[in-house]
Amino acid sequence: MELETIKGSVEDVVFANRDNGYTVCVIDCGGDPITAVGIMPYLAEGEIISLQGEWMVHPTFGRQFKVTYFEKQEPTGAEDILRYLSSGAIKGIGPVTAARIVDRFGDDTMDVLENHHQFLTSVRGISAERAESIYREFAKQFGVRRVMMYFTKYFGAALSVKIFKRYGTAAVELVGNDPYRLCREIDGIGFEKADHMASEIGIAHDDPARIAAYCAHVLYTAAYGAGHCYLSLDQLVGLAAKDLQIDYDAVLNVVHSMIDGKELLLVGEDECVYLPDLYRAETYVAEKLCLLSRSLPALQIEGIAETIEALQEQYGIEYDSEQKKAIELAVTTGLTIVTGGPGTGKTTVIKAIISIFKALKYSFCLAAPTGRAAKRMSEAAGHEAKTIHRLLEWEYAEDGESQFRKGEDDPLSFGAVIIDETSMVDIQLMEALLRAIKPGTFVIFIGDVDQLPPVGAGNCLSDIICSGRFAVCRLQKIFRQAEQSLIVVNAHSINDGVMPRLDVKNSDFFYLPVDDSVSGQKLISSLCSERLPKTYDLDPMLDIQVISPTRKGSLGTYELNKVLQEVLNPPSKSKRERKNGAATFREGDKVMQNRNDYDVTWTRDGKEGVGIFNGDIGTVIEIDYKNDAMVIMFDDRRAIYDFAMLDEIEHAFAITVHKSQGSEYRFVIIPAFDCPRRLMTRSLLYTAVTRAKEMVIIVGQKSVIEYMTSNDQRPNRNTNLQKMLCSIR
Repeated sequence: MELETIKGSVEDVVFANRDNGYTVCVIDCGGDPITAVGIMPYLAEGEIISLQGEWMVHPTFGRQFKVTYFEKQEPTGAEDILRYLSSGAIKGIGPVTAARIVDRFGDDTMDVLENHHQFLTSVRGISAERAESIYREFAKQFGVRRVMMYFTKYFGAALSVKIFKRYGTAAVELVGNDPYRLCREIDGIGFEKADHMASEIGIAHDDPARIAAYCAHVLYTAAYGAGHCYLSLDQLVGLAAKDLQIDYDAVLNVVHSMIDGKELLLVGEDECVYLPDLYRAETYVAEKLCLLSRSLPALQIEGIAETIEALQEQYGIEYDSEQKKAIELAVTTGLTIVTGGPGTGKTTVIKAIISIFKALKYSFCLAAPTGRAAKRMSEAAGHEAKTIHRLLEWEYAEDGESQFRKGEDDPLSFGAVIIDETSMVDIQLMEALLRAIKPGTFVIFIGDVDQLPPVGAGNCLSDIICSGRFAVCRLQKIFRQAEQSLIVVNAHSINDGVMPRLDVKNSDFFYLPVDDSVSGQKLISSLCSERLPKTYDLDPMLDIQVISPTRKGSLGTYELNKVLQEVLNPPSKSKRERKNGAATFREGDKVMQNRNDYDVTWTRDGKEGVGIFNGDIGTVIEIDYKNDAMVIMFDDRRAIYDFAMLDEIEHAFAITVHKSQGSEYRFVIIPAFDCPRRLMTRSLLYTAVTRAKEMVIIVGQKSVIEYMTSNDQRPNRNTNLQKMLCSIR
């Protein structure tokens, strides 16, 4: 669609969000006033602006002009200049002073303010000092204008606001000298966007700065896209040379320059190239884990066998030998790892450990990587569990950057720290956690090492176990109650490479064969909207979760979310909507945060906090047209999202297996159809099945289930943590 252009003066600024630049204003274009909405930061009444966009009809406020691009133009005539200065746009100039200045200089007023501010002293009431102050404010205001005008054409207004906030009025010069710094310093600007600007301003295809930025981009993508802590020198140079179509040796020279400048680190005989933060994280984690395992906690427990016997009598259960070993090690050893699949008694072990610490009045805390995992841990253990971020007290720093308050300078005060779902903890979160734990603290890691590795870089739990350096208890026995669950039995079969039972009736594990994806889509829609809710009295939003191996295709999350939204939360006159790209969000929708955002503020029981994290699931409870915001409830946290932030949100009627990690749902539906082979793995199917508490329903083709069960290929991750742990003496 071709955009329309309108031009006029700003009559009134109705609403302006200073954080993201979203503005609602009234424009005088010579006829009836026009309401314009969009990212138009730092507008003032009286300014002349040119807008590009399209007309829309707002359900509450009527016809509006939705702005895609805007430019400010300096007011020229005396009348426009007077209105602009009288608006308070320039600090130090009010309506009276504005009238005096314009009476004195007329149409030349803007030139005087910009180039001859000393002339202002000829105006009654303006001293030399005040003239200098007005000039500084004017220069700042027009510095903002210059920055916004320059960057909006490359990145749009919202990102241009971020650039201005980061660099101030010097942004044009700073970024013009090195546009690739935007990749490193501005969230939302990756290599491709910065490279487009660099190309536009004439930076050469083989410029060393471009090569360096792309090499850093390759390492970043490898870390946060594939979980690698490093790439080999040859991998990195080869990928960059191929993608940029630049000579291998030219790239190699740039990488060596980056290594010399400490922008990258070259480690070991294998020539591993690291981003410095990831190398620091791996080395710190290795050293701190070994220190914690050597540091004997102050609590010394005698008669542990008798204590365990007493717990068995108290709970009316009998621990098996591995559980007894896990309990004993956890309360007598600095660092313990307990791993096992579903039904093997991990929760029973946690409850026993907690009972011992409570009886001895020894302080402890429980935590997990995600909100849902922490909630599940709280319910199972009967004691409050926090997310790791909440435990470490994520907060704003004075310089505007966010950080954990708890660390080496202000460590956790607990005598014992118990972490569940440790398989989800990436190397940088593990580093942050360990920095906050004092030597002499009991540290107990609980997790299922056979699940998928974390979304972020590293493979901590697996590396820690494989190092052989620490006390590890593998719980393998399936207990009698769990043996009655085909979910548990089939999960262990899948993990052993044995085809799960698909023919058992009246169980908690069903297979519904479907030949084609269109039929599969219809069946999943029917199960979610009608069959399961009616048969089992379920809330389809809260109790049923569709978990797909892939995003793409008819049975991927993109298409399934469209279908499920239409049947579970259809359009209604009583439900407000907001379109964002290809997605239409509606009040009542089930949504998920798709990236870590440490700056989103939320409230819980009247208290405020920050941070909504990748994989958090919530419900849209209000779409506020007046304030251009969406209110989302994430369990008990109420968060407000400006419309400019909606790229961080996606529908969650169907989610990927990777996004489901750490969560549990009453009923889980799994589509089983052909998708990329890298996703058709045993660990992925095992992880999906183990997300269900009460029922699993696999919809699809038996051949796909057979292939996934037999395919034990695991994603190879470049990590050195295991090697580092083995080398420390």
